[in-house]
Amino acid sequence: MKLGVILHGAKSNRHAQRKEIEKIFSDWDLQIRVTEYDKHAEKIARELCNESCDVVLVCGGDGSLNLAANGIFHSENSQTPLAIWPSGTGNDFVKTVIVPTSFEELRASIEQRNFKAIDLPCMEWDGKTRAFLNVTDLGLGGCVAYDMMRSKRSLGSFLTYQWLIIKNLIRFKKRTIHFDLDGKKFEARAMNFVVANAKYFGSGLGISPESQVADGLLEVIVIGDLNIFEYLYFVPKVRKCKKLSYHKIQYYSAKKISIETEVPMPIDMDGEFVGFSPMSISLQHKINIVARSDREV
Repeated sequence: MKLGVILHGAKSNRHAQRKEIEKIFSDWDLQIRVTEYDKHAEKIARELCNESCDVVLVCGGDGSLNLAANGIFHSENSQTPLAIWPSGTGNDFVKTVIVPTSFEELRASIEQRNFKAIDLPCMEWDGKTRAFLNVTDLGLGGCVAYDMMRSKRSLGSFLTYQWLIIKNLIRFKKRTIHFDLDGKKFEARAMNFVVANAKYFGSGLGISPESQVADGLLEVIVIGDLNIFEYLYFVPKVRKCKKLSYHKIQYYSAKKISIETEVPMPIDMDGEFVGFSPMSISLQHKINIVARSDREV
C-alpha cells in the first residue's frame, strides 16, 4: 500500500504526527511531504496522486483539507481517496463526516476500503474555478474570513470568530442579492448567503442541519437583516445545529446556484477569504474520502 502524507509545515505537532504515522504504517510505502508555503498542500496532493499513491492523507484543518481536495480533483487520478487527520483550529468538516480518530483506526479503514463518495461542489468566480467540501458563504462571512486571516486568534477560534461577527455586524451594510436556484430566480436583502455541502462552519456553528454530503444537493441558507440582539439570541440554537424558524432566515436546496450582487461582496470558502462576487456554484462531481469503518457518512 502506498500512502501519501501531507503535514502542515507551520504546525509544531508535525514531528509527533510523523513519528506516529511512521510507526503505524511502518510496512507501507510512505511518501511524506511537509508544506513549505501557503497553498503548497494543493500542489503536493496533486503530485502524490500523479505518483499513484493509493490514498492521500492530509493532516490539518479545513483550509488544508480544501487544498488537498482540489489537488486530488485536478490530478490525473481524481478518484484517489482522501484521508483526513483533523489538526486545525476549526475542524468543521469532520463534525459532519465521521473520520477515524486514531492512526490505527485509519489504517483499518483503509485496509477495509471504507471509502465513501461524497459531493464535491465547484465554484466559478472572477475567471477562477475551485472545489470545496464544506461551506461557501457570501457577505458577512466573507468579511469575517478576511479578518480571521489576519487575526492572531488570541481568544481561541470560536470566540475570535464570534467577536469578528459582532464587529462586522455593526459595520456591515446589508445588500440586495439576486440568486438563481436551478433556474428559479429569487431576490433578498441579506447579510449572509450560505451554500452548504456539510453542516458546520465558523468553528462549530451548525448553519445547515439538513445537509447530507452524499445526497446530490446543496443547502442554501439566506440570512436576512439580523441585528446584533437577534444574532446573539440564535447562536445557542445554531451551535446545536438546529433549524431556525424565523422570517429573516430562509432555507432552500439546489444543484446549481448563481449569485449576483449590487456591489461586489466578499466570499468565504471553507474558512478562507477567496475573492468577491458574482459567482456560480454547481454540483457535478464526487470525491472519495476515508470514513470510519463502523460509521456511515
